Amino acid sequence: MKHPYKEPLINLFQRIIELRHSSNRINSVLQKDVEKYTAEGARFFSGSSLVISDWTGKTDNGGELNFHTGVSKKTEKENYAKEVHNILSTEFCLAFAQSFEALETFLKDIIFQNSLLEKASIERGKIPGGEKLFKLIKEACGEDFKKCSNKNNKNLRFKQFWSTISESRHAVVHSSCRIKVNKVNKSLDHFATFKYLFDFAKLEDEILLIKLNYKQLDKVLKNVSEFAYQVYKILSEKENLEYKFEKDTAHNHA
Repeated sequence: MKHPYKEPLINLFQRIIELRHSSNRINSVLQKDVEKYTAEGARFFSGSSLVISDWTGKTDNGGELNFHTGVSKKTEKENYAKEVHNILSTEFCLAFAQSFEALETFLKDIIFQNSLLEKASIERGKIPGGEKLFKLIKEACGEDFKKCSNKNNKNLRFKQFWSTISESRHAVVHSSCRIKVNKVNKSLDHFATFKYLFDFAKLEDEILLIKLNYKQLDKVLKNVSEFAYQVYKILSEKENLEYKFEKDTAHNHA
């Protein structure tokens, strides 16, 4: 019998490793760039300006007539390391956001494969995301979901974990990594989970800026993958399906 949940899990893992692999390369290249251009005697300057055209204005015999918007940005040697740090943090936050979206796809796929679908009468394209999706997963998994949430090696509560990564993903995508404190401080467990997964800076009253370096991103992606594996394992055990991989052993990675 073909395992109904294994292919969606492998698809998620494949997306996770793609994100980690490309992020690792970006980190390596830019860190070496910083070493090169901040070394003694090195020279560096980078500048960009926004130039646009008026779609309903005059043209140059049908060609574009561009003008300077007055908006520009420059980076000099003295602040290049800080600039790269900020660029990498933004890229890694976006990689995390994409991992969350891949996790949602995985959870929707297994809900679609699960017998719960017959009760809920949900079409694949209409399976909800966010909190409603979490409740469907919790219902599909049954009592073992609560047991594993209350006792696991990471001491992570599933609901708090889901809420934290969901709120953080929303902040990354829609608010340039800025998040209101009350979104991640709903309880002591919520805020502890947030601090475990992310770095952050205080911007103003009740506003935090989510930050990630490569090592932190690696940890976040690993935890997203492990949460997915727990759901896969619980459902597999509930339906008497073999959940272990052929080589279910630990491996170190870069």
